[in-house]
Amino acid sequence: MLFGARLDDARAFAVDSAASRGWRILSATSGAAVFEQILAGHDEDGVLIAERVLRIYADFAEDSDGSRVSLRAEEVEWPGTENEWRSDVTEHYSENLMKALASLRGKWDARGTGPDRSTAIRPRMGHLTSESRQRAPATVGIWAYAAERYAMTRGCSLTEQATKLEGSGQGWEQHRVFCQNGVQMLVQCRYGDCTTHE
Repeated sequence: MLFGARLDDARAFAVDSAASRGWRILSATSGAAVFEQILAGHDEDGVLIAERVLRIYADFAEDSDGSRVSLRAEEVEWPGTENEWRSDVTEHYSENLMKALASLRGKWDARGTGPDRSTAIRPRMGHLTSESRQRAPATVGIWAYAAERYAMTRGCSLTEQATKLEGSGQGWEQHRVFCQNGVQMLVQCRYGDCTTHE
């Protein structure tokens, strides 16, 4: 629940939050939004071809206290091709989804005070795209989510600070992941397969 949020405010706030963490925004309507991260892919003439992606479906419902946000997750193999295959992985990612909702609520609650605070913030909208052929974003990195997942398996509790893209090349990216205990992990990902960079 985002208390005091109108439906458009809740959707825009969630979209901005997802875009700031490196998620591509596939679609956004007044009542729903779809976010995507590439989990595996390959380079073809400087263009990343997605082989497997994680899609998060966000639904928004307005009630008397504000707007409710709910999430579900889906993995898609070979998106946008005749071999596309989808699998609901909401249960598998339930802990991450609950943390994402708690983070969104915390950011909403902390955004400021005042009677008109729901309209005080004008979030920027993420880039909308439905294509599986993507060029890597310049500042976030397409495998930021994979780097964060890897860091979590190594005991990192993520902070609100977005994972930083430190460097990239053909088929690889290096990320700096910020942990709550003050540790900054350098994680290198090659086509979504990540390891700690020494």
